[in-house]
Amino acid sequence: MERLARQRADAQIRDGGREEMTDLDETSMTSNFSRYLTAKTTVDDRALNRQVLAELRRLMPAGAPRVLEVGAGLGTMVARLMDWGVLSSGEYVLLDADRRLLDGSRRWLCDWADVRGLRSDLLPDGLQLGDLRVRLVHAELASHLEAERGARADVLIANAVLDLVDVPAVLPGLLQLLVPGGVYWFTINYDGESVFMPDHPHDDQVMRAYHRDMDERVRYGRPAGESRTGRHLFQHLRTAGAPALAAGSSDWVVSADPKGDYPGDEAYFVRCILDTIRDALRSRHDRVEPTDLADWLAERYRQLAAGELVYIAHQLDFVGRSPR
Repeated sequence: MERLARQRADAQIRDGGREEMTDLDETSMTSNFSRYLTAKTTVDDRALNRQVLAELRRLMPAGAPRVLEVGAGLGTMVARLMDWGVLSSGEYVLLDADRRLLDGSRRWLCDWADVRGLRSDLLPDGLQLGDLRVRLVHAELASHLEAERGARADVLIANAVLDLVDVPAVLPGLLQLLVPGGVYWFTINYDGESVFMPDHPHDDQVMRAYHRDMDERVRYGRPAGESRTGRHLFQHLRTAGAPALAAGSSDWVVSADPKGDYPGDEAYFVRCILDTIRDALRSRHDRVEPTDLADWLAERYRQLAAGELVYIAHQLDFVGRSPR
């Protein structure tokens, strides 16, 4: 469900035409999304499937691999992999369609390195983190696939990305970005189940409407994901000649402690999820009654402020090799 700013950008697209956005609008949206990505770092830390991660460690090429991450955002994944000892040298390419977000990744990664006493040096196209060179590439995924720029990668990472694209159309091109037999790690793929607790009478109505919105979403004139990407990836990967070598659940689970405090900035993360549902459905009166949506949201926001709300999203991780 990592579609906060991207889905809000989609709301600017109507009948093939883009509404005008000011630089201030775009800067504010990117700033909000940056905070969202930072807030969800601890949520992803807990969620990422450890069995799948162990298989990634086993498959990781020796030496100095070339890693490409699509939809990389602030670079939280490269930081995580270095923290977890999965990666320490080579080249790591951050690919994202948001130039401001990539610019922010320089600052975010430098701050991250400073806290750990790790040397960081700015480069014209990115930065150096210890023995790892990080390159920043500004491109929308589909145009990057069409251009096929640069050398092929040894490892391809997509975190909370594939449920935002038309997987059958995009996956073959993605796998071609890898060397033959290269390693892919596709994580946090939404799989059709979001739970908010305590129960609410309008839960089924709201989530059914939200999932329908996911299934009908279009971005840049193309289908943009679906609500059951996770389970469908098993077959999509087989069809592409790259069946998963390991797969497992990577559910987001966010709850407050007994005092009603959420870890880190995770209350903001959950508020962003609620805001995204609100923005997707508030003008879709054919899908959910406005008064029902308003009641549901008001109660969920109240529960979040009181530290009572529990949020769970079911997702799946995959690791495997590209066709040889």
